[in-house]
Amino acid sequence: MYPAYIHTQTTARNIDQAAIKTYQIPSLILMEHAAIKSAEIIKNIIKPTQSICILCGPGNNGADGLAIARNLYNQYPNMHIVVPEMKTMSEDEKIQFQMIQKLNIPYSKNLPNETYDFYIDCLFGNGLSRDITGLYKTIIQTVNSLHKQVISIDMPSGIDATMGNILGCAIHANHTISIDCYKQGQWLNDGKTHCGKLYLIDIGIPPILHEKCMDKTKILCLEDIHIPSRPSNAHKSTFGKALMIGGSHNMHGAIHMASLSAYKSGIGTLTLMVPECISNVLAVKSDFYMLLQCPDHNGIFSSKALDILKQNISNYTILSIGNGMQKNNVTIALVEQALKSDKKIVLDADAIWAAGKNINLLKREAITILTPHIKEMSDLTGIHITTILANPFEVARDFSKEYKKCVLILKSSQTFIAYQGSVFVLDAQNAGLAKGGSGDILCGIVVAMLGQTKDPLQAALCAAYIHSQSAKLDIDSACFMPEDIINNIPNVLKKLRS
Repeated sequence: MYPAYIHTQTTARNIDQAAIKTYQIPSLILMEHAAIKSAEIIKNIIKPTQSICILCGPGNNGADGLAIARNLYNQYPNMHIVVPEMKTMSEDEKIQFQMIQKLNIPYSKNLPNETYDFYIDCLFGNGLSRDITGLYKTIIQTVNSLHKQVISIDMPSGIDATMGNILGCAIHANHTISIDCYKQGQWLNDGKTHCGKLYLIDIGIPPILHEKCMDKTKILCLEDIHIPSRPSNAHKSTFGKALMIGGSHNMHGAIHMASLSAYKSGIGTLTLMVPECISNVLAVKSDFYMLLQCPDHNGIFSSKALDILKQNISNYTILSIGNGMQKNNVTIALVEQALKSDKKIVLDADAIWAAGKNINLLKREAITILTPHIKEMSDLTGIHITTILANPFEVARDFSKEYKKCVLILKSSQTFIAYQGSVFVLDAQNAGLAKGGSGDILCGIVVAMLGQTKDPLQAALCAAYIHSQSAKLDIDSACFMPEDIINNIPNVLKKLRS
């Protein structure tokens, strides 16, 4: 499978130039590969009886359009090309245009009055850096007003390839064929709503050029997942001794769900440190975990929990903290005490808020995995929610560089997993997960994976992937129950191991 990287405009262009200059691959060869692969996708979308208008701009995106036209014209008798002025064409585009002329494929310099079934947008690609005005603005506005199907090549014209913002005006595409790599702007801001269905094509650029990037962003796929082995001669301590700290009178279900998913995912032994007021409830719910009871005050941990944690922390290899704890001073103190230890830690829910009160504690030597959603990430870092949503790639990457022993699992419609500057994107949007308890389930899986592997990034990647796959259920998304996801974990693990 061709590795799916996500790059900024600058990085994508630098990789393209390195393929041409360092690896001596002629640009026309890369262009031909792009045209052939794009044409294959287009043929699966457009019927031969349907009409096509290919919109070519001044530059190599326009040249791609001309090459695509040449690869399509034998099968699509009703095809027309809009071409720019010859003086604005790139050298490669001039060569492609000469071939169009020799083949007598119909073209014009203006958008025809006739309407077409499909428009293929090759006006501006990855290189656009200024607002679109004049003739091309008119073309884009006209095409959008027709409400016809549009296929964009590389980027919908008018969308900034790095930030996804509209530069003056922008094509509303139904499909976008991304060349060589995904562009960051396809995943951000207006880019998310203007790209339609995304496709990725390999045009023969050496993969090493992507791999050599200092800060890699990659779509998480099956090839990235390495489920920890379960040696037949292992014992329960081999797979981690976890202490889960959490719960309160009003939120005892959170830590219960986290514990269920941890056990289903393979943790060796599990103890729940909870307020006494919920210990009887939890004891009735399950008998596979042990309970470490702490005095409570008004339904939450009392300050005496600090001494109990101090006395017992050496018995465990992994701590998780936060599920159902609520925001209060004792939560802050427990999180600080945990972070000052040498244990591997998973921070979730209210513990993430608490960690923000002394965020420098995250610069510890032991591994910490954090699982915030966008609001919790804002609480942790002080970065405004709108800033995080505008560029979660950058926020996640910067955080992982600042806190080098932290693995971040930033939850949104996509999930961003960041460690030491590298970012993986799990693109598996599922409305069934938009329910209380989903995050607790993920926390439990993270704890289990961290108990079974020494690689913290792999623990996070496996957990996020298992969580996502376990939520692929043949039931209506409105009907998902946490137990449905938890009970599917064994099926997913069995499939991944096979």
